[in-house]
Amino acid sequence: MAEKKNKEVDLSKLSYAQLEEEANKTLERLNKDDLPLDEASLVYEYGKKVSAEMEKRLSELENSVSDTINRG
Repeated sequence: MAEKKNKEVDLSKLSYAQLEEEANKTLERLNKDDLPLDEASLVYEYGKKVSAEMEKRLSELENSVSDTINRG
């Protein structure tokens, strides 16, 4: 589910596993030698969004686990 130039993927709708897949695809694209600088910049920005969404999910999970432990 790679990002389209004119249509961004709604990252909040993806599972964590799908976000990991997006991150891996983004890294693969950035590692290509023939990626034009303009496109690389867009891919990098998309990767930052994917990373931020993943971090947000992990933080929410960590808070949820901490709350559960503290209640128990």
